[in-house]
Formats: sequence, structure tokens, C-alpha cells
Amino acid sequence: MRGLMFSDYQLMELRDDLPAPRPGPGEVAVDVAACGICGSDLEGYLGSPGMRARRKPPLLLGHEFAGTVAEAGAAAPVTRNADAEDPAGWVGKPVAVNPLVTCGVCAQCKSGATNLCPERSLIGLNRPGAFAERVGAPLSQLHELPGDLPVWRGALAEPIAVALHATELAGPVLERDVLVIGGGSIGFLVAWTARRAGGRVTVAEIDAGRRRQLESYGFRAAPEPTEQAHVTFDTVGIDATRRSSIEHATPGGTAVLLGLHDNEGSLAFYPIIHNERRVAGSFAYTATDFGRAVRLVGDLPGKLVARHPLEEGAKWFEALAGGPFTHAKLLLEPAS
Repeated sequence: MRGLMFSDYQLMELRDDLPAPRPGPGEVAVDVAACGICGSDLEGYLGSPGMRARRKPPLLLGHEFAGTVAEAGAAAPVTRNADAEDPAGWVGKPVAVNPLVTCGVCAQCKSGATNLCPERSLIGLNRPGAFAERVGAPLSQLHELPGDLPVWRGALAEPIAVALHATELAGPVLERDVLVIGGGSIGFLVAWTARRAGGRVTVAEIDAGRRRQLESYGFRAAPEPTEQAHVTFDTVGIDATRRSSIEHATPGGTAVLLGLHDNEGSLAFYPIIHNERRVAGSFAYTATDFGRAVRLVGDLPGKLVARHPLEEGAKWFEALAGGPFTHAKLLLEPAS
């Protein structure tokens, strides 16, 4: 099987000798139509300090993906918590796949906070990923796509789910001022979901090309924050942007932190306490968020997405590492 292997830091290699997945009980194999390059994949490729402990080469990355179910394992045993479904019924169906696999039985899963499951694993990190012709996945993670929707669009569900979850954590944004710090993939999608929820959105983005793109879609964009907002989002994840997101929240406002660039930083706590600002961390998405995101993949403007062959993946990782990319998302597609 062909795949794009993360062989070493700053080294992606196209291989044709990777083992193809063999689905076990309750599992399927999916022929990958498209897989997005996530910021966390890029941070792993670069060997950023915050990611070195998590994404260690050699590793088959790729967790933002969609495709067509090609092969099915046997039905999983019936348990107290789930009936057995025959995976064979999914063969031939176009699907978006939730890559965040959880146990389904712990207190967090039962409460709906599946993203906080202590047993969670991620396709493309703890399991072989989707920068390949085929990838394995549990049946529970599949979401069927409408037949009239291009299958590649299903790969947008995962990053949209990240944005939906962050927006949900922020609380009501209807007719409120919203500040998004960072206009990359997740920053754009947070701005997009916040505006759909009725927020008045401004995006702070240092790159002029990204600002022009944001403005072409009707967003206010500025090189840096200048005014306070009821709700702020830091999608970058460095010390300066985290502090800025808190400082630019109004008294009684909310700052949502979802950028993962740096693990450590410094915060002044008096301004948080004296102004009753709420600071929330936002991690990934719940199963419910992902289901909502699947219903939105057809609404995102297609020209925001750049699609390239998987064979060019190493080149595009290198290009993304070199600086800002104006498209909201870059997808790699295995050749048919």
C-alpha cells in the first residue's frame, strides 16, 4: 500500500510497501478520498517542543479524512452497551470518519464529553493514519455522506468540529463582539462558525495575504487586536497570543484557548480575577460536535480548499512549514 510516512523530523517519504489495514470485528477499511494536513501534523513534522512527546517518527499521520468503505470485518460481539451491527452493510458507502476513538462506557463518554475520555486514541497518532490509500477505522466512527456530495468534502468535518466545539464552549455569541486571534485554518473556521451563530467577528492576523482572504469573505481583519470583545479565541497557542486573548476580553467576558503551539507560558492572574474573565481550554470535539460538522461540510466555500495528490505530500509539508498559506485547508488525495 502507498502512503506518506513521517519518517523523521522534517522528512515525509512516499512509500509503497506499507501494510494495508485488515479490519477486525466491528471495523472497516476505508479507501481514502482526501486527508487534510492539520496544524498538529505540521508541528509534529517540524519537531516543535510541544509535539515531540506525542508525534514521534516513524508514524503514518493523517486524521482529517473521508473516503469510501472498501472492506468490512465481522460484526463485533454484542455488549451491554451496544448492539452488534454488521459492518458489511457499510461497504461502498461514502463516509467522513471521526478519528477520535473513545471507550463509550466511562463517565466522560456517558456524559457526552467524549473528547475527555481517558482511554481515547486518535487515528493518525495512536493508530495508523490516513495519509495513505487505505485506513482502518471502527464502525462506530463512521458518518455517511450524502450521495450528491463530493467525498473529499467529508475531510473538512474534523476541523469544522474543532471550531464548533470552541464556539459552543464560548457560550452565546449572538450580537456580541467576537475576536479571533489567528487567521489560519482553525482561526478561519472559528470565525466562520461564530459568525453563523450571530457574532460580530474580527480576526487578528499578521499575514497580509490571509487578511485579504478574510476580508473577501466579509470578515473584519486587522494585523493585531485593537479593541476588546465579549468573546475571544486564541487559535495560535503561543504565550503572546494567549495573553492577548485574555487582555482583550471585556470584563465578564470569555477567552477560549485552543491553539497548541507552546505548552508553557506566563499569565497575569489579577486582571483575570479583578475583571471576572472566564478562561476556557478547548480540546478537539465531542461525538455530537462531529455529527453537526458533517452536516456543514457542504456549506464551506470550496475555493478555500487546495487539493493536491498524495504523491506531492512531502513538498506541501515543506511549503506549509515555510510560512502562512492562504487557503483555509490543504487536502492530500491518493491517486485513483
